Amino acid sequence: MTVRQYMNKNVISLPTSSTLLEAARLMKDKKVGSIIIEENLKVKGILTDRDIAFAVAAGGKDPSSTLVSDIMVQDPITVDADADLDSALRIMNRASVRRLPVLENGKLSGVISSADIACAMKEQINQFMGLEESYTGVKG
Repeated sequence: MTVRQYMNKNVISLPTSSTLLEAARLMKDKKVGSIIIEENLKVKGILTDRDIAFAVAAGGKDPSSTLVSDIMVQDPITVDADADLDSALRIMNRASVRRLPVLENGKLSGVISSADIACAMKEQINQFMGLEESYTGVKG
């Protein structure tokens, strides 16, 4: 099972010059919890709804004038599209992150989240259980 099979290919991104207000509105409209920050087709950062909440509510930042580049996680850890899911999960655990930008030939091609990996593992367990049923004749 590779990252490519389970990543979200519909990546939402903004340039570094965008404001927190623009980012928050885009997240709300697209129903996503993170946005990739790109500049010249290069991943520069990642911004989560949590980052925005902490900066605005707890940090007193003005969302209409604060740039995403001021609070984004710069140079986020990435994973290759052909990496296996175990590798992606290990990277997430070591870095204490829930989302990884996915690169293919150095370019952004998707995002994989811990929830995506959990769904993949559930799918694999269900397939295994189905195989077990066919061998034993016993259901679940």
